[in-house]
Amino acid sequence: MISLKKYFSREPDSETAYRRIIGLFLQGIALHSVEGDKAEFDQFRDDMERCSASLSPETTTSELLVVVGGSLQAMEDYNQRTSKYVRRQSTELQHIVSMLTEALITIGSSSEQSVSRLQNIEKSIESTQAVEDIQILKLRLKECLEAVHQEAQRQKEDGQNALVTMQQELDSSRERMGSAPIAPEIDAATGLPGKAEAERAIRRALVSPAHKFLVVAVCSRYHAVNTRFGYSVGDRVVAALAEHFRKGLSARDQIYRWQGPTLVALLERAERLDRVRAEIRNFADSRMDKTMEIGQRTVMIPISAAWVVFPVEAPADVLLKQIEVFTAAQLPRDSA
Repeated sequence: MISLKKYFSREPDSETAYRRIIGLFLQGIALHSVEGDKAEFDQFRDDMERCSASLSPETTTSELLVVVGGSLQAMEDYNQRTSKYVRRQSTELQHIVSMLTEALITIGSSSEQSVSRLQNIEKSIESTQAVEDIQILKLRLKECLEAVHQEAQRQKEDGQNALVTMQQELDSSRERMGSAPIAPEIDAATGLPGKAEAERAIRRALVSPAHKFLVVAVCSRYHAVNTRFGYSVGDRVVAALAEHFRKGLSARDQIYRWQGPTLVALLERAERLDRVRAEIRNFADSRMDKTMEIGQRTVMIPISAAWVVFPVEAPADVLLKQIEVFTAAQLPRDSA
């Protein structure tokens, strides 16, 4: 057990003990002070080091009092500057949240719930002043950004749904006015609805996308068949692939000829994505050999397809882009 009694006795080494104690205090204050502004923090440490360096065996008691008074003044000044620094940070964060709130309010379709949430966060930041509340500031700002993100996502989904609803209302309006509905584009080779009808079906599915999937199948060697036997034979190959998919899928599934060698099917299943892929794999990976009469000869043409399954998810533009990207990725392989 350490005793400080000898430091406070009237023995000849008492002043030396005082100097040591004061020196330790000054070093501890310099080492463990809270950092605010870096430049001011460095200046404070320099001040404390100068006070500590002024202590020597020759320092008298009166000089010790001067050193202690100077260090106390330096600490008070630094604490005041640091408190102002923290308040400035709080004010800046408050201004940031205010700007975010105003921006969100400016958006025409902003929900009252999101705006109210941001305003509550702003009020909480106004009352945050102390250094120990910095973590609260960070948390509040994170909540603010999450609120903005959620609102932006909601508006994006609402916009997509609004477009689909407008299309449905337009179709209904034509029917109420006695206008003849637009006949779906039918592909002559396969008898399937074409790309325009497929896009409309996809946008309608996005109104309630749960448990809906897109199957994209690209007929292999389509361009090679066209080059060797002509486009009419290429269309017959795609028609044979379409018939193969009709037999493999459910009667309620919708199949479309997207364009060229590509077929698109819209499915509704209660199973997970991996189960749907397993269902498609059961028939889509099997190769067919189709015998065709070409001119004066009979030719056996192998028919197969590269395929993929996508969940139906907004936005529509991204989903349609996925179809195009997958189709384009098969072309080099197909042309080889």
